[in-house]
Amino acid sequence: MARIAIVDLTFNWPPVGGCWVDLKEIADRLVLAGHHVELFAPSFQDYYPRGKVEVDLSFPVHTIPFNRFTFNAYQVGSRFRKALRDFQPDLVFVGDGYHMKGAILPYLQEWPVVLRFYAYEIICINLHYYLYHEGRVCDGNFIEDPQRCHRCWYRSRLSVPRHAIGIIAGVEDRHPALHFSQEYFGSFAFTSHYRKNIRHWLGIPKTIVVYNSFIQDMLSKYNPNVRIIPSGVDTNRFQPADSSEEQGRIPAVLMTGRVNDELKGFPIVKEACDRLHSEGVPFKLLITAAMNMDVEAPYLENLGWVDQEELPSLYHRGDISLVPSTWIEPFGITAVESMATGIPVIASRIGGLETTTVDGETGYLIPPGDVDAMTQSLRKLLSDASLRQRLGAAGRKRAQEHFDWDVIVNKHYLPLIDEMVHT
Repeated sequence: MARIAIVDLTFNWPPVGGCWVDLKEIADRLVLAGHHVELFAPSFQDYYPRGKVEVDLSFPVHTIPFNRFTFNAYQVGSRFRKALRDFQPDLVFVGDGYHMKGAILPYLQEWPVVLRFYAYEIICINLHYYLYHEGRVCDGNFIEDPQRCHRCWYRSRLSVPRHAIGIIAGVEDRHPALHFSQEYFGSFAFTSHYRKNIRHWLGIPKTIVVYNSFIQDMLSKYNPNVRIIPSGVDTNRFQPADSSEEQGRIPAVLMTGRVNDELKGFPIVKEACDRLHSEGVPFKLLITAAMNMDVEAPYLENLGWVDQEELPSLYHRGDISLVPSTWIEPFGITAVESMATGIPVIASRIGGLETTTVDGETGYLIPPGDVDAMTQSLRKLLSDASLRQRLGAAGRKRAQEHFDWDVIVNKHYLPLIDEMVHT
């Protein structure tokens, strides 16, 4: 069995996002398969709880201390290399790390490396691959045109010195602006050295793992072995509710995740629901906004932020799940979790969502931002309980066959490890 080092520059547990759930689920099953897995993360909690692990996991977690002055490419690269030399892995799996994970690749060249892209790290400074000031999906990337990305993130000439002074002075970050800038400055991504070498560094990993064909096409220019491995769901944990819909109960529409993030598409949902409410269609809309959105409607209830442990019971409260993203979702785990719990999904036909939801079979795919299509799909599902049950059952079956974590690890990760270690 292989000695596997997982390097993740943002890992924390309990998690505040799906990328760490993804990593832990993979690691748990590699341990069960007999591999020796240890995770290496920085202990650096300015702006973000990286390295904050509050429970025992199935694998050891080593945290390496940093502060906002030492968390830079040279220090991170050299300290992690030393820790890995002590561990002597057969394989290094690099998870999340923004621009920093590109900068440390040269320090990992003595081992076979798998590099994972859960989102748009290195490709985009703010990770969303979206031009907020123009209200549209980006059509470039940092690797090809770093100056354009720099200007997109730092909209004025004063932005760079203001962010730098804020980081040095330890100013509290009210928006992830200083967090992203810390990553950008610390990785030296603003330098000609980083920008000139990043294409070469992306060729160091033996394999790059991505979650959709859009990112695969983008990165294949720099590495010949970019493969799509989907994220997954624990279908034993995410199961349909014990009882079927109560007769006569008002159906509930569920929109989970960061609803207050404009890229998640809540305005489209709100307008569609306003139309249906004005028509007299009975329903309620449940959202999980982490903050007050100053939005009121007689059909709307904000449940607030829901922890990972409570997610399965949250899905049990819904009869329809909405994932109306307007950005290119790298995967869209909400759709798969919804399918596993047996509720139909209405999702945008974009990014990874195109490969999870099957239009007309497990739910409906609609054009991003299309209020008419959202209204029509909702109306159809709200008016037909048997249709909801049929699509939900098909979604549950699809989740079990294609996205269960045991299936993902056995089909993709175990053969990948065998290939990486023995070739």
